[in-house]
Amino acid sequence: MGLRRVLWALAWGSAAFLVAAFLVGYAAPHLPPVHFWWTDLFAVLLPVLGGAVGLLGGVLVGQGVYRQAWGPGTVGAALLLLVAVRFGPGFVGDAPGSDAETLRVMTFNLPPAFAHGSAREWTLAELVQREVPTMLALQEAWIQPGASPRGSPEFASWPLRVLTRDSIGYTLPRLRPSEARIYRPVVGTVRLDSMSVHPLPPSGDTNPRARYTRTYFTWEGHPAVLYNVHLHTVGPRPWELLDTEPSLRRWQAVLWTYRDEALHRADQARRIRRHIERETRPVLVAGDFNSTPHQWAYRHLAQGLQAAGGGGTFPAWWPLVQIDHVLAGPAWRIDSAPVPGNEAGAVVSDHRPLVARVRWRDGYEE
Repeated sequence: MGLRRVLWALAWGSAAFLVAAFLVGYAAPHLPPVHFWWTDLFAVLLPVLGGAVGLLGGVLVGQGVYRQAWGPGTVGAALLLLVAVRFGPGFVGDAPGSDAETLRVMTFNLPPAFAHGSAREWTLAELVQREVPTMLALQEAWIQPGASPRGSPEFASWPLRVLTRDSIGYTLPRLRPSEARIYRPVVGTVRLDSMSVHPLPPSGDTNPRARYTRTYFTWEGHPAVLYNVHLHTVGPRPWELLDTEPSLRRWQAVLWTYRDEALHRADQARRIRRHIERETRPVLVAGDFNSTPHQWAYRHLAQGLQAAGGGGTFPAWWPLVQIDHVLAGPAWRIDSAPVPGNEAGAVVSDHRPLVARVRWRDGYEE
């Protein structure tokens, strides 16, 4: 009898801990990060927690109905409602319309750690030719000033050199700033008028990597702007420390590093959000947010914008979370947003790309 009570207490204790972790992660995007930065850790796991809580809610509802006990049934129904509100059907895909009216926006993080080579260059070219994005927002790629807007840039990272070959046909914006090195470039088959570079805290004034770009372009006779962003990294992941010697001090250092970087990410989201609010042109935002839809930085940046879903984009070989996003202002309508699979044996990135198909909303006029 005593053992049964212990097991029963452990079961209910585990269930209570699961629900508490779920609720913390659920609330994370609504809590100020200066005090609640740690809730982001639970928000990353929210899809997994949501699945477990949904199962628990179903068990409680079933138990309540079977035993005619309103308490467990009500709790279970409340948990199922929370899961349905956050993870229920949202954006579902293709809308009717001519494909010629569709602007395909691809975002793709191509880190330099994945060195170029014939296999990876071929894979990138094949992927782009298959998905035929109209505009391609790249993170981690770069270009030097003075490179020709047509043809293969002389001073650029390998992805840009591949994409701007005559056989693929992407071009850079016609007007670009004279930066020492421009990260977050955008290429396209549509007319790209100009690109500007904007610093982000804490080091954007001195570090060209800590900046985002705004690309002005024209689509079907209407001017628009695309923000290409890469928010502050999450730093060392816990699993990266598994092969190191266990140390409480090391884990504490990782936690405080995560706190600092979460706050940097929040500051960057605020800065970009203020700029978006001042835009007079229809806005698209694409990039690596290093933030899932359940975290504060994403939610703050996405206010008033439509999210192109798609699914997990990181890590590429087992995409558990979506940290790469495309957002669209109210002038746009999102048709679909698939996440193309990576070709086996020649992976070009630890991210998967996201391709959003958007078009002007019916009746849109400047």
